[in-house]
Amino acid sequence: MRRVSFVGSILLALALLLISTGGAAPPPIRVTVPDSTEATSLATSVTYSVKAYDTNVNPNPPAITANCTGGSGSGDFQVTADFPVGNNSAECTATLGDGTPVSQGFTVTVVDTTAPSFGSAPDVKESTTDPTGKAVSYTTPTATDLGESLTVNCSPASGSNFVVGTTQVDCSANDGRGNTGHVFFNVTVTLTDDQPPTFTTVPSDSTTEATGPGGAAVSWTIAATDNVDPNPTISCDHTSGSTFAIGTTTVHCRATDAAGNFTDAAPFNVTVQDTTPPTLTLPGDQNVETQDPGGKAVTYSVSASDIVSGSITPSCNHASGDTFPVGTTVVHCTATDGAGKSSSGDFNVTVALVDHTPPVLSGYGDKAVEANGPAGSVVNFPTPTAVDALDGPIGAVNCSPVSGSTFPLGNTAVTCSATDTHGNTGQATFNVAVNDTTPPTIYLPTAASIVATSATGISSSDPAAQAYFQAARAVDMIDAHPLVTYDAASYLPVGPNPVTFHARDAGGNESVRTTTLTVLPLGSPAPPIPTPPTPPAEVKNVKVTPLDGAVRIEWSAGGRQVMVTRSTSSTRSLRAIGDETVVYTGTASRYVDRGLTNGVEYRYVVTAVDAAGNHSAGVAAVIVPRRNLLKSPKDGARLKKAPRLLWALDTEAQYYNAQLLLNGKKILSVWPVRPAYALKTSWKYEGRKYTLKPGVYTWFVWPGYGARSAVDYGELMGSRTFRIVR
Repeated sequence: MRRVSFVGSILLALALLLISTGGAAPPPIRVTVPDSTEATSLATSVTYSVKAYDTNVNPNPPAITANCTGGSGSGDFQVTADFPVGNNSAECTATLGDGTPVSQGFTVTVVDTTAPSFGSAPDVKESTTDPTGKAVSYTTPTATDLGESLTVNCSPASGSNFVVGTTQVDCSANDGRGNTGHVFFNVTVTLTDDQPPTFTTVPSDSTTEATGPGGAAVSWTIAATDNVDPNPTISCDHTSGSTFAIGTTTVHCRATDAAGNFTDAAPFNVTVQDTTPPTLTLPGDQNVETQDPGGKAVTYSVSASDIVSGSITPSCNHASGDTFPVGTTVVHCTATDGAGKSSSGDFNVTVALVDHTPPVLSGYGDKAVEANGPAGSVVNFPTPTAVDALDGPIGAVNCSPVSGSTFPLGNTAVTCSATDTHGNTGQATFNVAVNDTTPPTIYLPTAASIVATSATGISSSDPAAQAYFQAARAVDMIDAHPLVTYDAASYLPVGPNPVTFHARDAGGNESVRTTTLTVLPLGSPAPPIPTPPTPPAEVKNVKVTPLDGAVRIEWSAGGRQVMVTRSTSSTRSLRAIGDETVVYTGTASRYVDRGLTNGVEYRYVVTAVDAAGNHSAGVAAVIVPRRNLLKSPKDGARLKKAPRLLWALDTEAQYYNAQLLLNGKKILSVWPVRPAYALKTSWKYEGRKYTLKPGVYTWFVWPGYGARSAVDYGELMGSRTFRIVR
């Protein structure tokens, strides 16, 4: 219970003193209360003093009973009652002796100036692996005031993040009456480093293009944090920025903190690849000239380089130094690096054919033939084969004198020429010798006896003997007057005497014929006078016609006996002497000599034979039997559509060259491998288009042997013409 203060007691005593000294009569009820009472609870006991006297009665007022707030009494008494905090109104009431009611009001003041009190607030200790601290929950201290529990607010609050170290927590409570109490305690957070670093950035798999043979430098970014160590150490088995070989390399990295805790990052792959193709360096288009229709060897330079493989040798479909055909050839080159990447490119090699070379003539040679008359002889020779390096065989070969013309006695130079389409002319010269190697024919007198002029004989100069000698005759195919001489003894004895006659022509050819002249005894009857022999008349109209493997000989002899002699040689240069064969004897006017070899020249001599067996000098003719090698169309055929050219098979030929000319100009040249070619209504030749229009066309065919590049052609198989009509 609170006590009345000392000051209050003094004041009360002074009041009583004043009353007792004759002041005004005090009131019947006088209450003495403390100025204020400190609250001890929500209802605080306060004791106040009361004097209750009937002051209307003097001098000794009697005590009266007063009923006061919280208690009653009479006279001097004290009341103890519970009052809440604040100014509380109270009252005492009483009744005076005369029945007059009296009362006295007063105020009881209860004040609260004491801060709330707190319960226990112990320090808190925690550990953490997080260098930023830890969320710490603690028990909030309790606070009471006047027995009432109060709300406590702490800072930092329970559950807050407390940094590593010691943090003071301030807890406070307010009683709502202006009194605030505080209590303090410490939260200590201790850092424990048992956690490995954590990678915050890890490279993902990457692909990089190689920059050289060693690969490529590859960089990346990797980072890690640690709960304690601000800069954990990161180590990788391949450092960022180092050179990685071509291929895939797996990189392993580890982060280690100062406490030795470590973490391995997820491995990542660094792939260095070579997808860049090589750089191919090609020359510009090549333009060269050649006179060889087979082309020309052309050299060029190509190169390639690669950032990884270095220098690379390109591969080209036509190698440098190859022979390129006439025209434009596309050279395709490819360079491939070690990774299989390739670059390709093209350039053109154009070989222009220039022709400064004339055709070459072959298949000719000097030829010797027998004269067939005073004018010489008809000479047949194969037309030389003219082959041009560009045009191939040339059909128009001109010779002078021409084959089949009459060559005079002696040597005649034959000049043959052929001109290619570029105006180059090739020539060949050979000699044809027309020789008279046939001796004259001797005809002897019909009588062969004379009479001696003496008992022993007769002089050879005797007219009778001379008449016999002079009666001998000789005829020659070339020389109209061959010289006839004889060999006889100067004195011819009685009996048989040999006489040798000689006939020599202008060519020096001599015939010898020996006979017997009989000298009859002196006085014998005189024989008839010798008459000169008369040679049979020559046959007329001798004609030879070539056939396939045969020759037809025709003549006019008026039914007389004839003999046909054939001569030949093992070569095409005909000597026509020494290999005579009688192929016919009779009175017919024609004969076909079969079993001959095509292409070989034969000489036929047709002589008339009289009854005495005398032969005329003979009429000679030469001929070359030929197979008709061109089959279709027939020579001179009139056609309305493009023909199919057919010719005989040459078993040794690998191909043929067929040419078509119009008005002497070549407009087509083809090389079929079979003995046929179908003409078309239009075609291209040497860059120009042609159509088969009305006109006269000439076609030629040659056999070709070996490869075309060998330019080896046989003799012309033949030529024919046909006419296109509409």
